[in-house]
Amino acid sequence: MRKLLSLVVVAALGSSLVACGSDKKDDFGAAGVKVTSDFGQKPTVTHRDGEPDKNLVTEVLKEGDGPEVKKGELLTANYLGQIWRDGKVFDNSYDRGAPSSFPIGVGGVIAGWDEGLVGKKIGSRVLLSIPADKGYKEQGNTDAGIKGDDTLIFVVDLVGEAANDTPLDANPVTPSTPTKISVSGPLNAEPKVTVAAGTKPPAKPGKPVVFALGKGKPIEKASQLVGRYVVYDYTGKKQASTWDGQPATAQSPAQPGAPTDQLQVGPSATGQTGALDGLAGVPVGSRVLVELPASKDQAGKTVNAFAVIDILNAFPAPKQTGQ
Repeated sequence: MRKLLSLVVVAALGSSLVACGSDKKDDFGAAGVKVTSDFGQKPTVTHRDGEPDKNLVTEVLKEGDGPEVKKGELLTANYLGQIWRDGKVFDNSYDRGAPSSFPIGVGGVIAGWDEGLVGKKIGSRVLLSIPADKGYKEQGNTDAGIKGDDTLIFVVDLVGEAANDTPLDANPVTPSTPTKISVSGPLNAEPKVTVAAGTKPPAKPGKPVVFALGKGKPIEKASQLVGRYVVYDYTGKKQASTWDGQPATAQSPAQPGAPTDQLQVGPSATGQTGALDGLAGVPVGSRVLVELPASKDQAGKTVNAFAVIDILNAFPAPKQTGQ
């Protein structure tokens, strides 16, 4: 789905409507679409006969009471996407048993999502009827069975949002394990990291070191985390950071710095383990230091590094569905 939603940049504004609900059996709403089931449950989608609306139509089927989604945030959502023409469901997160996350409002997803979801409240179920010019345009998406003139129907449950200035719900603590690495700074910004001169990488990674203890639920095994991180080597040189933006590529426009959902605590659905498995049991909201296994750079040189991670949220890891 991430690949599908990353092909189109923001276009002109469409219409935005709030559904009031109706008991009429033939009332398909402003988008001409009916949706069964409640927030968090896989919906069944039907639409009226005839052609779809030529403009973007957005209906709030159930309004949440959370914060409004802001441009540039990482939006976490469950969704189902269906083609108006033939009723084919081409992708959905409900069958995978976990939501997915997307940068919103910055051209990282199709324009209909960027325009239709910014400003909606977390906890809302939103219906989108997206014409081709705000979807995949003339090229369509052959892998998903989407033609260049297809209107797409999405039902989106807004689960969470996160940004690089989202404050951690945590209390700073004395490091849980003695370390020659200092981590400081406010809990809503990139941490300041200092490595004492002469610090050597460990023979093998140890347990995570907690610098701020979150107040959320403990992370379970087989979880997908929403978080932000900065990576340093043991000379004190920064290697990577989610606070830094990404340059434009041939496939997508430049992206501002933002949290990521590509942080998995194993074992995965295929039984794989990883460097973050030691985070199981650490509360959501924590700031932790994780020693990473040695790796090779492009020149074949061994690189030893560690990451300081802010854990913003946790969800079950997606199941493998063959999609």
